[in-house]
Amino acid sequence: MTVAIVKTEKASGVRRAVELLGGMHRFVSPGEEVVIKPNICAAKGSETGCVTDPEIVAEVARMVAECGGKVKVAESPIYPFKSRRAFERAGYADFESRYGFPIIDIDSLDGRKVAIPGGKAIQHSVIPDLILKCDKLINIPVMKTHLQTTVTLGLKNLKGVVIGRNKHVIHLNGLNEGIVDLNTIVRSDLTIIDGIVGMEGMGGPTNGRAVRMNVIVAGDNVVETDACGVRIMGGDPEKVAHIRMASERGLGSLSGFEILGDELDEVARSIDLPKTPGLNKAVMRTLIECWNVVLQLRSYIKGEKFRRKETVGELVIDHGICDGCRLCVTACPVGALSFDEELICDRKKCILCFCCAEVCPKGALSKKT
Repeated sequence: MTVAIVKTEKASGVRRAVELLGGMHRFVSPGEEVVIKPNICAAKGSETGCVTDPEIVAEVARMVAECGGKVKVAESPIYPFKSRRAFERAGYADFESRYGFPIIDIDSLDGRKVAIPGGKAIQHSVIPDLILKCDKLINIPVMKTHLQTTVTLGLKNLKGVVIGRNKHVIHLNGLNEGIVDLNTIVRSDLTIIDGIVGMEGMGGPTNGRAVRMNVIVAGDNVVETDACGVRIMGGDPEKVAHIRMASERGLGSLSGFEILGDELDEVARSIDLPKTPGLNKAVMRTLIECWNVVLQLRSYIKGEKFRRKETVGELVIDHGICDGCRLCVTACPVGALSFDEELICDRKKCILCFCCAEVCPKGALSKKT
């Protein structure tokens, strides 16, 4: 297995990364149906480090077409974001007219309930035939942080092939194991990490800080490509739960693979990576319930109706910047959030999945640092 590293400030650098792996013809044969899966998780531009640069996706599509492959780009955003708005703001609305390759909204397709043999967190998922029946899948994530999984790279990016609200099943049953379960039935034939502009900080994957990394990483194994990506971000793949679990389940290695191109040390930098919580859910729920009592008592004593900033366990609600859009209420998989003059969290229902923080366009919801 091989990973290629290319130091570059331009999307065209992706061609060199693939050539280092042996060229696109190593992965694609004439007449094959090829799906390219970028990360278009939210309605933001690639300059924010939130979504994959459309120029990189277009260059990869051209390479596939040069090999005689039939290209389709397919993606779905974080639920409940609407694909049309996400594609438009991310620079993909005119992708087909600009580059000549169709882009498909996965959420608009009919899904098929697929069994996951040996699944540890999820035993089924709902995925369209477009993904299940394609000959090759090219996975193009962004190099960025995630408040729940530390990073979101190739393994995590495949959650976008799951249709709509069905993504929440993975959060409910165990996000890290669920990511690995999904990758056992949907395999990435080629993974290319867009690290030209990435994201750092606790606000990832949507509200973090843009950081220019000037690198593209490509590999023929998603675990090994992700492991290399984490090291470039200044982290240890052994400490990223879903990447470690994927390696333990035989999906790839965390070390020992060949690295081609530029030296890892030349492109690596220590960016602000989220710290994963050490307490288990049972302990956290107890703390949340105790904190709820304290907050209610404090509000009663002070006669407060509204708290400008509220911390519930590890969930921080900044009422001062919340604009009442209620996207978080729709996104919550357990119905823990409601809105009555201000945002309210039912601490007994909250499972700390942070789906609310992922979709908040204002960054009013976050994970405690």
